[in-house]
Amino acid sequence: MTIDWILGNLSSLTLLFSIVILIWFWLASMNCRGIAVQTARASCAHQGFQFLDGTVSLRNIRPYYINGDDLGFRRTYVFDYSSDGISRQTGCVVLHNKRITSVVLEASRSE
Repeated sequence: MTIDWILGNLSSLTLLFSIVILIWFWLASMNCRGIAVQTARASCAHQGFQFLDGTVSLRNIRPYYINGDDLGFRRTYVFDYSSDGISRQTGCVVLHNKRITSVVLEASRSE
């Protein structure tokens, strides 16, 4: 074994590992988006609002930790809904990893 052979295999393993990590991250993000869509739809239905399909999008993603034990990503998804069928409001769903931590709806139903 020469140093060139070792470095060549090391760079191949590094590339393979990077690809695996990117695929894992993409799949986890798609799963979290699905959770955000379900949560937004259920929250709108609970409040009597109309959830506007296709409007859920990732606003930001940040690494987070709590007490050094709970490491992961904090994802904020925004979505649109309508309280009267005409106007459009914005809501958001915040997830820590796959755990929903908050749902915010911009306006409450006016009577």
